[in-house]
Amino acid sequence: MIIGFCIPLCSLVLGSVLEIFDGLFDGISSLFDGLELDFTLDIGDLDICIIPFSLQSICAGLLVFGTVGKVVYNGENLLFANVMAAVGGYVAAMVIQTLIRRLKRVDGSPQSKEQLQFSDAKVTNTIVAGGFGAISITKNDGTTLSYPAKAVDSTEMIRQETPVYIIRFDKNVAIVKKANVSEQYKELSLYD
Repeated sequence: MIIGFCIPLCSLVLGSVLEIFDGLFDGISSLFDGLELDFTLDIGDLDICIIPFSLQSICAGLLVFGTVGKVVYNGENLLFANVMAAVGGYVAAMVIQTLIRRLKRVDGSPQSKEQLQFSDAKVTNTIVAGGFGAISITKNDGTTLSYPAKAVDSTEMIRQETPVYIIRFDKNVAIVKKANVSEQYKELSLYD
């Protein structure tokens, strides 16, 4: 229970320091998406994530685990309390991960990845050096596409809100490079 409160509180206080961990969890989750592994249970239109793998879902699971354990344990029923706490924490983490996945899904007409190459994008989750992050692309019709991303230079870290452009796709992961903003505006300059 304490860990479930401490991680979100530290995230609020420390902000961008813990953003690296969030990017790491998103990158690992995106790696599973890129490998075409399906860890969901399909029930009609609802895809329930059976492996909760995001910082938010893990924190929710830990919070519910501690809370249920504290409420159910009365000094004699240690095994029952731990089982109930584990089940409650796992269900809470699954629900949060399902909500996160559903909110990140974009309903609209997707463009092919070839059409998105060399498109301008913005980093939404910091791309960790040698690791993963996330980008978003806003199309002309106003819809936004999100993809897991890696930097083309594996030693480079690209911070959130940095403009980038897509070099290529490796499976479902966009390989990006920082956009040189001055070159973009030089093309639009009226004084040349």
